[in-house]
Amino acid sequence: MMKNLPFWGQLVLVTVLAGGALFVAQSYYPNFSQTSTEIAELKTQHQGKEDKIREGQAIEAQLPEFEREIASLKQKLEDLKQILPTEAETGDLLKWIKNLADQSNLDLKFFSPESFKQVEFYTEFPIRMSVTGTYHDLGMFFDRISKYARIINVTGVGLDSWRGSGDASIKADFTATTFIYSDKTDTMPAAQGAQK
Repeated sequence: MMKNLPFWGQLVLVTVLAGGALFVAQSYYPNFSQTSTEIAELKTQHQGKEDKIREGQAIEAQLPEFEREIASLKQKLEDLKQILPTEAETGDLLKWIKNLADQSNLDLKFFSPESFKQVEFYTEFPIRMSVTGTYHDLGMFFDRISKYARIINVTGVGLDSWRGSGDASIKADFTATTFIYSDKTDTMPAAQGAQK
């Protein structure tokens, strides 16, 4: 039928058909442009969610590595706890230091646990001491402290000659500081209460 029409007739017919199609589409889909915009927005949202899913999958793939790292950090923390006493062990530690002085043939003249000092994840627990004995006995005492499983720092060592009973020839004043593990900064008052 279209072939029988002249060129301009075919053009008019195509234009009429296109207009009719547009009219029908507009009648049935009056919000076509709005729908197109909504479709574009939905596609964008869909793409964003797919990106998030990919990110989640990447994180999930790294999960075993994160779990290994957490396990390693927990092990390091347990190792740290082995060399740092807890508050409950401070009494035993004080007894051990006193006994160690006796075993090293030192006469304990002064023994004073000082105030706790909170530093990050641990608390410093200094003990001021004064002992009399021989150089050899004092060296043996310090050597035994250095080999103890817990960390104990000896600082501020002052030596004086001593003329007392027995073989004692020196008097040594120093501070022995141990470190108490605490995972909360609010444990310091409890530790001070324990010391009293």
